[in-house]
Amino acid sequence: MSRKALSVVAAAVVAAVFSALVGCAPSQTVKPVTEEELKAKRDSAQQYYSIGASYFGQNNYPSALENFERALSYDSTYYDVYVAIGTAHRKMLDPIAAEEYFRKALKLDPKKPKAYEGLGDLFLAMQKDSAALAVYLEGLAQDSSLVDLYNGAAEVYVRMGKMAEAERLLQAAMERFPDEVSVQRLLADFLYKEKRYTDAVNALVPLVQRFPKVWELREKLADCCIELKKYDKAAAQLDTILQSEPNRDQTALRLGTVYLAWGKTRQAIGVFDKLIAKDPNNTAALVYKAEALMKQGSYGSAEDVLQKVLRTDPGNAQAHVDLGDIRQRSADQARGKLVTQTPTAKLKQAKSLYEEAKSHYARALSDPSLKDYASAKTDYVEKQLQAVDRELFVRE
Repeated sequence: MSRKALSVVAAAVVAAVFSALVGCAPSQTVKPVTEEELKAKRDSAQQYYSIGASYFGQNNYPSALENFERALSYDSTYYDVYVAIGTAHRKMLDPIAAEEYFRKALKLDPKKPKAYEGLGDLFLAMQKDSAALAVYLEGLAQDSSLVDLYNGAAEVYVRMGKMAEAERLLQAAMERFPDEVSVQRLLADFLYKEKRYTDAVNALVPLVQRFPKVWELREKLADCCIELKKYDKAAAQLDTILQSEPNRDQTALRLGTVYLAWGKTRQAIGVFDKLIAKDPNNTAALVYKAEALMKQGSYGSAEDVLQKVLRTDPGNAQAHVDLGDIRQRSADQARGKLVTQTPTAKLKQAKSLYEEAKSHYARALSDPSLKDYASAKTDYVEKQLQAVDRELFVRE
């Protein structure tokens, strides 16, 4: 038999076997999924997503991922779950997996902002500014109403030093969303961060007039006025808030600090006393009250307040700095202007007080906001100690 004939026979055999198999196979029909079954699957997906979110909030990312994956097994089109998985992987410092799931979410629904924001923020954290900007702008090109992306893109422009582009983008957002408070305040926040406080005030004043009950706008306006040392205007904004909502304790505390910076110590102490009456262990109000008492020259009363703070909060850096200042002041007085003319007993007293001051400043060096001040005061105290020690050595 020729090779061609063999091929024909083989083909015929294969065809016969295939026909036999098909003929023997039972006929199957796909059972349609009912609305009730579909709803049950979605409910199960929602349940596992909620459990995962709870674990995520506890920083238990492996358990969160386990439940997010279970949610996808019930509903593979659950957009928020893909974003949540990407975010969990980012928290676990796995940028490859994070990017994979953010992109899956983008493919699933390119009109939603969360995946663009998540992927852009991922690239931003990785110092991939150009990639982050491309993602944010891609999201805006898909839908310019994706509000969250404007701020991300503007932040990249700022990091690139392209301030004009950032400002133009935020201006465009304001024009696009004239009634969205969260968007309208973006430019003011940008100007504040750039220390353009006068421009920020000019941007905020009309917003406060348009949205008089949005307290965050008034608080930001007050912050700008404080930076410009316009304490009367700052106090007016904060007082307006408190007239409507007298229980906003943080706003009241801010008002007290404005009075303190303004030199109105009596009014400041009045505000702090009200807060302390509500909560005797309000350490912030106590520390600020002590500083107001120091400005009044009531150092003994201030020390009593600061010691109370340290009994409940031994590591309070500001309280240690203030006590250091009180000790340093007393040491300066005991030392006198000329150490050679100061009695020995006074010099020894000054030495002890300087050492106490140095100890308090040392307790504040770990606080980033107070480190420079505490370091400078430590240098001053050490120089005074050296002068006192030299004089005591000569006398001995």
